[in-house]
Amino acid sequence: MLYIFTFTFIVLLCVAGNETNKQIVMCILYHISIDDRSKSMFAYTDCIPQLMKMLFENKEERIDSELISFCINLAANKKNAQLLCEGNGLKMLMKRALKSKDPLLMKMIRNISQHDGPLKQLFLDYVGDLAAQISPEEDEEFVIECLGTLANLTIPDLDWELLLREYNLVPYLKEHLKPGSAEDDMILEVVILIGTVSIDDSCAAMLAKSGIIPALIELLNAQQEDDEFVCQIVYVFYQMVFHQATRDVIIKDTQAPAYLIDLMHDKNAEIRKVCDNTLDIIAEYDEQWGCKIQCEKFRWFNSQWLEMVESRETETEPFLFGDNEALEPPDLFYSTGLSPDSYTRYEDFSSCNGSNGRPATAYGFRPDELFYHHVSS
Repeated sequence: MLYIFTFTFIVLLCVAGNETNKQIVMCILYHISIDDRSKSMFAYTDCIPQLMKMLFENKEERIDSELISFCINLAANKKNAQLLCEGNGLKMLMKRALKSKDPLLMKMIRNISQHDGPLKQLFLDYVGDLAAQISPEEDEEFVIECLGTLANLTIPDLDWELLLREYNLVPYLKEHLKPGSAEDDMILEVVILIGTVSIDDSCAAMLAKSGIIPALIELLNAQQEDDEFVCQIVYVFYQMVFHQATRDVIIKDTQAPAYLIDLMHDKNAEIRKVCDNTLDIIAEYDEQWGCKIQCEKFRWFNSQWLEMVESRETETEPFLFGDNEALEPPDLFYSTGLSPDSYTRYEDFSSCNGSNGRPATAYGFRPDELFYHHVSS
């Protein structure tokens, strides 16, 4: 309760005070909003309606950095996001963002779009507007936020194939998969969007015909040291192997399964999980790759036992094992299909930290980037 009264008092002071007080108070609110527990408390005050009023009363082309940074943080909380969208809230935010091309305002909208449930449905009216911004002529920072917003829209009712065709997005996406074609943040958002649209069968087939799969493999080679890129590219393959058309391309026309086998033992747990789930699907549909995958799992999970056997074979003893030695110690031998993650099947991504079954890194934020926006001092 003390938090609520404090927040309400600060907000009233911010509204009633002079400009100097407003800036100081806004900075205080911003720092409070960094903490997740405190962030959720703003939903129980009159703060958000006042903030929306301040946003739309600001006539400058760019909104004050303190104000918009505070709003970006608040939008990361689902309850706050619902309050921001009440009435015509989202409509007004979209209208201003598309007019001003303000990347920070679009980042706020992107944070709203990440929340599951009815909030995503509100964006169905704006997917065309967002897709229209994805163009080489637009500011790159603004385009990145539009791409990220679209990538968050895992909505069953959304016709991705129609959207890609109407706005001719496939050539743009393919061009921006080339290493060095743009900043890494832009390329990463393109990969994440491809992962989202690949959920749709017709979209996945269209992307495969365009040659995007080889482009993804080339990008994987170039960015193999970047866990964020690797995780998102592998997630695209995971989505595509669910569809027969793209599964056949991946299995028969590329070396993607070989790359996935190499990544099966990556030090990053999320990468290992997505690789393992993808390889399980490939093994079900292709006998040859299934044998290779099974052999690699056998070799890896029984490596200690195999090393022991190989070392014994080099000795000159008349018998490989003594009378009292066990050939198959239970702690060393796994069956060919067993792994420590054997109970985590490909249809279960519920343990991931991301949403909608995506890897934990699927929000487009770099591992070294803080979730909130910094206010320059």
